[in-house]
Amino acid sequence: MRAAIYVRVSTLEQAEQGHSISEQISRLEKYCEAKEWTIVRTYTDPGYSGANTDRPALKSLINDVETGNIDIVVVYKLDRLSRSQKDTLYLIEDVFLKNKVEFVSMSENFDTSTPLGKAMIGILSVFAQLEREQIKERMAMGNIGRAKEGYWRGGSGVPIGYYFKNGELVIDEYEAMQIKEIFGLFIKGHTFCSIQKIMKQKYTNKYSSWNNAHTIAKIISNPTYIGKLRYKGKVYDGRHQPIIDEETFRLAQIRYEEVKRKMGHQQKSPYRGKHLLSGLMFCGNCGARYFTHSVVRKNGKTTRYYICYSRDGHGHMSKMKGCKNPNYKMEDLDNIIINEILKLSFDREAIEKIYNENRAVPEDKIEILNKRIKEIDKQVSKLMDLYQLDFMPLQDISARIELLQKEKENLSNEIKELTGKEPDITLDEARDILINASDVFKNGSMEEKRMFINSLIKKIIIYESEIKIYWKFC
Repeated sequence: MRAAIYVRVSTLEQAEQGHSISEQISRLEKYCEAKEWTIVRTYTDPGYSGANTDRPALKSLINDVETGNIDIVVVYKLDRLSRSQKDTLYLIEDVFLKNKVEFVSMSENFDTSTPLGKAMIGILSVFAQLEREQIKERMAMGNIGRAKEGYWRGGSGVPIGYYFKNGELVIDEYEAMQIKEIFGLFIKGHTFCSIQKIMKQKYTNKYSSWNNAHTIAKIISNPTYIGKLRYKGKVYDGRHQPIIDEETFRLAQIRYEEVKRKMGHQQKSPYRGKHLLSGLMFCGNCGARYFTHSVVRKNGKTTRYYICYSRDGHGHMSKMKGCKNPNYKMEDLDNIIINEILKLSFDREAIEKIYNENRAVPEDKIEILNKRIKEIDKQVSKLMDLYQLDFMPLQDISARIELLQKEKENLSNEIKELTGKEPDITLDEARDILINASDVFKNGSMEEKRMFINSLIKKIIIYESEIKIYWKFC
């Protein structure tokens, strides 16, 4: 039987537990010899964690398994293959057994060719995962202890402006100069996006060339720069040197809070509805607002819809009788609007494209709209003549005139939009707001999501075959 030996050890394990590469190989070779298996190859991953499968030797092993070069995979201990229950079961069931390759773990004394081995593999994987969680818990406790003592937690994500040396944060003079410039620009009134553009033109840092405005926002709110440490939501006094003085940081936080309020609120407080798009939706056919209507099914399930007031015949809120504009499931329309906002947050060019398309005044379109308004006036005049000549009943004429007047009103509003005032917010302000889109829609409350949408959108016009969003930056 063609056997493949797989061995792995992390640096910490080798130091503390003695699971060295050579020790594992020696024991596995003797085991295979006793079983009379031919070792075709030994795969070694020294210094790699078992928390994931991103290991070069493991990838090579998987490739050889899939090409049919191996009959059995042998490891010293189950957690040498993986410390994750999910990854362990995936490798055994979806890689090895799927390709008719058996798996043996020497220390636990079982193999997947036996019924007991197949039953035990899931149980042992649970314990391996439990051990991993215990290690993570001990590490977290260690990080909290370091933070309380004023030391950076270590690992990745060292703040721009510092480097990590001998367990402490040490100022990087070149990056610290950039941090000071960022705070200075922000206090002077620059937006996150404008600061990002300035920094990108002039500097680089350890992570990038200032490609993301979100990085600027995180820097402005990071207490590390005044000699503090924030860990798990709490702030501790740090042992490292500050880059920013406390007064500068205080002024930056005052403006930061103002920016956050602007991101979450429009200048006039929006109608405080219970649902995501409350107060924003209008009918493109009659001009009435849309409202939320709940339908309880026979099975007790409630489905909510956005419905035109005129279609439902709601007294003073109705603009015409029997409007036929479509209803929308609340969930469907909410998702349409959220997805449009997320598109803008992920694609910086999309927002400029929308701005350019909407801010350009199409003279030919305005001319067509004005021409149609004149035609409507003529039609209304003819209808009045027909009534005076007693050729049509008043009821029919009134209904036709009402439809024409609504169309005229909508056309006039569209002309106002095309030739209207300056946008409510600038492009840079819109970009700053959009930085938080993904986080708000993932973690925010209903009210936070609603206020976020209101900070970007003036109104939503629902037509029979399309939905038009009027953005505040256009």
